[in-house]
Amino acid sequence: MSSPNEAPAKRRISLDEWAVIAALVLALIVRVGILKQVPW
Repeated sequence: MSSPNEAPAKRRISLDEWAVIAALVLALIVRVGILKQVPW
């Protein structure tokens, strides 16, 4: 179920996957203690 303008040979990361990766990296940074407080 891929859209016709997606190239199957070339792996491209979607915006949703980038959001998940960014959230995991941020959670890891907070967990390790590099970032003490997230201002929100």
